[in-house]
Amino acid sequence: MNPDKIEKIFWCLIIAWFILRTCLLGCQYFGNTDPIFRQEVLKYFSEDDIQTGRAYALSGFWFKAFYGAFYVIILVLMLRFGFFSALWNKLGVWVGDKYRIREYLFPFCFLLILQLLSFPSSLYFGYLRESAAGFSNINLYGWLWLYFKSASLNIFLQGAFLISIVEIIRYFPNKWPMALPLICALIVALSILLMPALITPIFYNETTLEPGELREKIFAILDKANMDVKEIYVVDESRYSKHTNAYFTGFGSFKRIVLYDNLIKSHTADEAALIFAHEAGHWKHNHMAWGLFCGLIGAFLASYFAYWIFDYLVPVKWFGLSQIDSTAIVPFFMISYIVLQLFFAPIESQISQYMETQADKTSIELTGLKDVFQKAEVRLAKDNKSDLLPHPFRVFWLYSHPIAIDRIHLAK
Repeated sequence: MNPDKIEKIFWCLIIAWFILRTCLLGCQYFGNTDPIFRQEVLKYFSEDDIQTGRAYALSGFWFKAFYGAFYVIILVLMLRFGFFSALWNKLGVWVGDKYRIREYLFPFCFLLILQLLSFPSSLYFGYLRESAAGFSNINLYGWLWLYFKSASLNIFLQGAFLISIVEIIRYFPNKWPMALPLICALIVALSILLMPALITPIFYNETTLEPGELREKIFAILDKANMDVKEIYVVDESRYSKHTNAYFTGFGSFKRIVLYDNLIKSHTADEAALIFAHEAGHWKHNHMAWGLFCGLIGAFLASYFAYWIFDYLVPVKWFGLSQIDSTAIVPFFMISYIVLQLFFAPIESQISQYMETQADKTSIELTGLKDVFQKAEVRLAKDNKSDLLPHPFRVFWLYSHPIAIDRIHLAK
């Protein structure tokens, strides 16, 4: 396959990305216009709830539409016109014959550029929109400090991860498609296990759930599920926002369930216990381990595809792929990942929706509180200003959770 054909395929991929993204944005803008579906939603929500959710979902719509496209266009143009190659060369001049220093600095420089390019979007959606919607509990200075901590941590961890990938390729020149996914899976598993001890304290004060009605109900659920859990943890999300949530992390004997303090404050004990039971469903079905396994399979496929296609890509000079065991390949493959991620999103979203439905079923089985489950889902949707009329194609393609009405129907 000659370089011209490879280059044409790349540009066709970029065009296809814009078309697909435009379709998904159109679905978000128009929502679900089926009158029968709307009437079903109105059995549980008011017209005002629908309008509030739609307004929040479409807040900043045109900014997202244009800035998201601008973000990808800028990255592709920077690659096409040699900005990243020039940066690589300048680092080489700066560090001289210290080749490894350039190898280690370059990914962090690239990630810093990504962070700077994404800052306007983060500011708009992470602070301005949240404040306008009444969700934010911090001022601009507080948000900027939080953003700085999060961005710095992301650049450090992602940079270290990218360097690890290149080092694995260098160490296993012929067998890296097999070694890379396995070692990366171990790194990800280790990060999941260390997150509660190392990452969470950077952003939250974590405490144990205080004695009371909710604690008693939760441990009754745990006894019924034969789950050996020593403690339930609470994080102070209220210092940042009014969002309500809970999450599950870990696997094996290192599983952990964490509740937002907002959840405890704004829900009844039965509702909060049900939401906990949902996270217990993730625990019971080993969803974190299954997610890691699915990621491992995807990594194997991606590694072997990259191994097969790399020699075809090298002749296109502006891709910057002189050798595969160099961090100079990071910009091309990261930009390709950003684009390809949208095409493969339904695989991840459908697996996630299946797991979330499985966890919902488990929560009802463990508690028997079908009516309370419906009320809790209504409350969650209202509290978080959920879009109650999302387009089904967008739900299929992008949503990690079933929509509110489907979760209510599950209880029925």
